[in-house]
Amino acid sequence: MLRPRPCQWFELVTAREGLAPALESLARSGAVELQTHERRAAPLVVGGAEGPLARFHDLAKTYRSHWPPTRPAGASQVTDPTATLRTRLAQLEAWRSAADPLLAAQERLAAQAQTLADLAQLLRADPALLPEPDRLARAGACGMGSRIVVLAAHTTAPAWPDEVLRLALAPADGAAAERYVVLVGRREALLAVDAQCAALQARRVDWPPDLGGSVPEAAQEVARRRAKLEEQAADITSRLTSLSEHHGLTAALADIEMVEWLIRHGSELAATDRLVWITGWTTASNATLLCAPLHAQGLHGVLQFPQAPAGSEPPSVLSNPPWVRAFEAYSRLLGQPGAAEADPSALLALVAPLLFGFMFGDVGQGAVLVVAGWMLRKRAPMLAMLIPGGLVAMVFGLLFGSVFAREDLIPALWMHPLHDPVGLLAAAVGLGAVILLIGLALQALEAAWRHEARHWWACDAGLVLAYVGVLAAVFNRQALWLAPAGALWFVAGTVALGAGSRAAALAAGLAQFVEHALQLLVNTVSFARVGAFALAHAGLSLAVTGVAEASGRVGYGVVLLLGNLLILLLEGLVVGIQTTRLLLFEFFVRFLQGTGRAFKPLPPPYPKPTP
Repeated sequence: MLRPRPCQWFELVTAREGLAPALESLARSGAVELQTHERRAAPLVVGGAEGPLARFHDLAKTYRSHWPPTRPAGASQVTDPTATLRTRLAQLEAWRSAADPLLAAQERLAAQAQTLADLAQLLRADPALLPEPDRLARAGACGMGSRIVVLAAHTTAPAWPDEVLRLALAPADGAAAERYVVLVGRREALLAVDAQCAALQARRVDWPPDLGGSVPEAAQEVARRRAKLEEQAADITSRLTSLSEHHGLTAALADIEMVEWLIRHGSELAATDRLVWITGWTTASNATLLCAPLHAQGLHGVLQFPQAPAGSEPPSVLSNPPWVRAFEAYSRLLGQPGAAEADPSALLALVAPLLFGFMFGDVGQGAVLVVAGWMLRKRAPMLAMLIPGGLVAMVFGLLFGSVFAREDLIPALWMHPLHDPVGLLAAAVGLGAVILLIGLALQALEAAWRHEARHWWACDAGLVLAYVGVLAAVFNRQALWLAPAGALWFVAGTVALGAGSRAAALAAGLAQFVEHALQLLVNTVSFARVGAFALAHAGLSLAVTGVAEASGRVGYGVVLLLGNLLILLLEGLVVGIQTTRLLLFEFFVRFLQGTGRAFKPLPPPYPKPTP
């Protein structure tokens, strides 16, 4: 798990007529990344596709919302992309000709449905304020006219013409999203109203001349018309569905998307009249695994794993178990680990929660984080890190005796942070020293992978010895002599490996040792912030409980709840940021450069069908 797995170069020769299903099968496997190689033949060209694809995109602008989702049943059967594109486009054109009248009727019904919905909402207003529907229906017969204007709640009503009678109404159900204004006046005056409505982008509703009677009678008639309209809309939807099935719209769209995907990803492949060379990188370890998706579709080809082209950089993949993968995001903050670099994700699955829990030690708050991480892990995979972080916070909560900011519910198994701040800071620095030693060990491992173990033993091993001596001197002063011994080791190794003047190499070695040693010591002391934030968390918890106790019996629970929410949101974010900072600038700097290239699998032509 510590070393990224490099991908290997593959070359697959297959029949040109089977290129589309072969590429789709490889894309579905998620195990290949295409990359061109030296040309063995002319580039693959899908001729005559520009015009049909342009027409398809023109149709999509207007009709895509009416098309069914692309749900192919299996691997594509496209063998002649140009012919398939033309055939499928003809199906779309035939569907369009038959569907246009139905879509126009559907739009008319939608407009009528909106009008009836507005009328139904208006008729639910106070009957004492709403004019008689008979008067509104007969307004047009006597040279008058009526308008119903629907304004958004936040829109300021304009200055309506003085000769227009206006009545503002609110629906009886208290809906506040929109306001209704009934306007009655001469037709000439209502033209100015129409201009004002257009400027405000307000919705205009015309009262139907055949909708009369009393308010309850009009409401019943509107309900009847809406029910009838829904039946007509359902009938049109059913006819459009049948029309889509009759013209094979789902399969046509799938094939057109396949051809477009093939042009986008396959146009760089080399090909002859009968054969195509598919080249690139794969995560499959052998031919059986790589060819399995091809054989499942009855496809064949000739596969080999030759040496990668000179000068090419193989991508790499991180091989971690599922419970570690969320922490790969930390490793990639500096870039993809290279082939000779350690992937610290598995270690981070232990170190990151440990740092977070130390700074956020509370049993109750940690349990809330565990529940939140579990509920949100599928929506935001990175939040799955809250689960181990919360669990470790619960452990430190037991050690610190803290439950939802209270320290009087359970005894502290180790210490109350505010009672022994010096011991807490010392423990944090000790934890940081262990983490830095792990980083130095990974640095040594990488040197062995790069076949530079001799240089590490000659120089860097002396630095590690000096660092261990300084740390051990805290417990036994006699161990301090390891520091100058390590310095002498480092400088002597630098002189032995250096070229040119020995005096210059000696000065350079001494300067490098001082720089690296000071950097290590500063990085170690930097972990004192872990203890400082643990103290801050304890201090904030004490403040919350103090304010809660001062609030009396009624306010105690409310203040304690709000205080814990504040700690979870504010300090949880700050502690997460500090954990990231310590990992990036204190731990990763020892061994991680991010010189690798991440594997980018060939994307499938369309999403996997959902059950």
